[in-house]
Amino acid sequence: MSDTLELYYMPTCPFCRRVLNYMEVHNIDIPRHDITSEPTARTTLEEQGGKMQVPCLFINGKPLFESDDIITFLETAFHVNDEGDQSIQDVVQTEAGD
Repeated sequence: MSDTLELYYMPTCPFCRRVLNYMEVHNIDIPRHDITSEPTARTTLEEQGGKMQVPCLFINGKPLFESDDIITFLETAFHVNDEGDQSIQDVVQTEAGD
């Protein structure tokens, strides 16, 4: 994948749980940072994101807030569809093998 992705979240946040559940159901594995257990994650979120709001998905260092927006991005980036889940890495490998 050409994009660098990192998710900042709090385990008790219902909006974060929504994103995490979506990722789990669709086998999306990206770096995750729990701002309640990683002191540097909280600082990074505030400094780079400009506010203390979770969930926050950093895409190439730029923040994307709001669970619906994050899920929409992940759906597109990882080509999630009704026919089966396929990560962008799988798509690239499949195309390269053809």
